[in-house]
Amino acid sequence: MMESEKSRANPDRLSLSFNNISYSVRSGVFSKKWKKLLSDICGDFQSGELTAIMGPSGAGKSTLMDILTGFTTSGWQGEVLVNGSKRNLASFRRSSAYIMQDDQLQPLLTVAEAMRIAADLKLESNLSSCEKKHGIDVILKEMSLESAMKTHTKDLSGGQRKRLAIALELISNPPIMFFDEPTSGLDSVTSRQCLGLLKSLAREGRTIVCSIHQPSASLFDMIDHLYVLDRGHCVYTGSARNLVSFLRNSHLQCPTYYDPADFLLEVLNGDYGEEHVERLINSSDNGKCKRWLNDSANSSSVNESSGMRCLEYLPKLPLSAMMINYESQSFRANSAYYVNGFFWQLWTLLKRNIIKLSRDRILLYVRLILHVLIGLLVGSMYYQIGQDAALVRDNVSLLFFTLIFVVFNAFNITYITFAQELPILTREHFNRWYKLRSFYIANKLADLPIQTFACACHTIIVYKMSGQISDILRMVLFVFMCLMTSLVAQIIGLIVGISFSVRNAVMFGPMAVVPFMVFSGHFVYLNDAPSYIQWLFHVSFFKYAFEGVVVAIYGYDRPKLNCSADYCHFRLPKTLLKMVDMLHSNYWISAVFMIGLYIALDVTAFLLLRVRLRRRKCMI
Repeated sequence: MMESEKSRANPDRLSLSFNNISYSVRSGVFSKKWKKLLSDICGDFQSGELTAIMGPSGAGKSTLMDILTGFTTSGWQGEVLVNGSKRNLASFRRSSAYIMQDDQLQPLLTVAEAMRIAADLKLESNLSSCEKKHGIDVILKEMSLESAMKTHTKDLSGGQRKRLAIALELISNPPIMFFDEPTSGLDSVTSRQCLGLLKSLAREGRTIVCSIHQPSASLFDMIDHLYVLDRGHCVYTGSARNLVSFLRNSHLQCPTYYDPADFLLEVLNGDYGEEHVERLINSSDNGKCKRWLNDSANSSSVNESSGMRCLEYLPKLPLSAMMINYESQSFRANSAYYVNGFFWQLWTLLKRNIIKLSRDRILLYVRLILHVLIGLLVGSMYYQIGQDAALVRDNVSLLFFTLIFVVFNAFNITYITFAQELPILTREHFNRWYKLRSFYIANKLADLPIQTFACACHTIIVYKMSGQISDILRMVLFVFMCLMTSLVAQIIGLIVGISFSVRNAVMFGPMAVVPFMVFSGHFVYLNDAPSYIQWLFHVSFFKYAFEGVVVAIYGYDRPKLNCSADYCHFRLPKTLLKMVDMLHSNYWISAVFMIGLYIALDVTAFLLLRVRLRRRKCMI
């Protein structure tokens, strides 16, 4: 029986094949020329085998991996088949996992916590904690991570990080697993251990596909199926041990003292003449030639005595129970794409975020202390000036500085931290850990109390130390407007963090805030500005925030101020309001504008994040 027929007969196995895959990209943003990265390649990856996609840099390995995993969903031509049937992408994503080259893990979680969170997200919520714990313990033991259970992931070695990344995806027991450069950055011993682990996973019946740049001789011997690319073409597909025979058949004699993989890469590099590459492509028929594959009996047998037995870790979730029937197109992606519902995901992610925030001293403790210290410093500089008519201009500057501080503090923290979080979100969301809205709302709910408390501490300290009017309602209005301004700045920072890498966000981020400050009405009054740019004042959130705090302090028919000088021009608060064009300003109009703007920017940020994830450009 052929391997593909075995896969059809055994629903616990999924084999992958593809025909005439092509993919092209533009040479430049404004260029009309297209560069072909893959050219009508074909291939067949069987269950029970460790398949390695090999080739020189720029050969198309990562491009092919992204297409096969569903990471790239548009712009390519051809077909991908699962067990001989056309791939249903939603079903396929439900039954596969993609472990990317950069092991993006939550740095502040321990190994045990990371596994427990993954289990809560990837396994059904009706499973008991004991069942989940048993499964986690078995996986960590088999991954040799038992001794590191209480270690933060940021303190793990390179090999441990690789194994943990695999362990996190093994919780859902996927029958197909993809690994992008799993040995990158590892020493020879750790690389061999990592590849040995992948081989053990394949021997349990999974389809294991990894990309590898240049395997050593020891790693090469562990590969079952080798798929070699060069300049977007397939130059060899077959057993690793048949490579030497294939080269000999193409009039290329590999020296006995050479590693066949090294020799093949030298050939592809043109060291022995460019004509050989064309001959290899023709010999493999661009991936259609099956002559050099292993005998099916040798390549597909599952050695039950070797490797791990991860299929046993959850008896209630056998591999067969997690399969999708690819013969039927009645699979409903919306109802079964995620194991658990929105509220369970939200609660689990909220718990994870609380753990992260409690351990992030820079984000939590320094953030709170900074608000308090700056509040004390500013309050000392402007001590008891709030009710002195001679110091009204200084007091207005204090109000504006308070807005600047809460804006830039919230803005800077958000765009830097979220830009760093994007690669983790990309991996977890792609491997269907949770819905995007669950992640988005959980992040907001976890941070909102911290931002509210920090902003309230700063503004109350400034209000009291600067000697503002003793009116609880005015103080509440002042604190609320400062809080809304910080939340708007936070959303703007989020949009910047989604749109740019960390480096670009640092350079271009302030440009998203500074223009609003210029048209705030503090530096240049609205009526003094040229008529053709006055409309910019009305779209500046800083204008409405500034109006809100000034009206809260000096509006609502505030009585005359005390005067410590011979003459005080602004003894009547209405005189100040008239000068700054706020005599007829309404606090609640400013408040409604800030709330509406926050909601609009929040929706924009979510939609932008969804687009960003679909484009798969979330690497730092």
